[in-house]
Amino acid sequence: MDSEDRFNQLIAQLGSLNEQVRQLEDVDYMTATYKGYSNAGLTLEEVKDEIDRLRQQIEPLNRELDAFD
Repeated sequence: MDSEDRFNQLIAQLGSLNEQVRQLEDVDYMTATYKGYSNAGLTLEEVKDEIDRLRQQIEPLNRELDAFD
């Protein structure tokens, strides 16, 4: 895989992960706060854990993307 392909793959992965975090923060977190569970049936604590898990996946991808600069 050449560097341009890897760069595009990183952008796509980051976009997907960031969208998942946005959904969790903007929708599921609020729903779980008021109802006690999210639309997916997660508790507020599970939503927070999922946000943290996704952010941990995002960090190394951002570092790798920064290396392209």
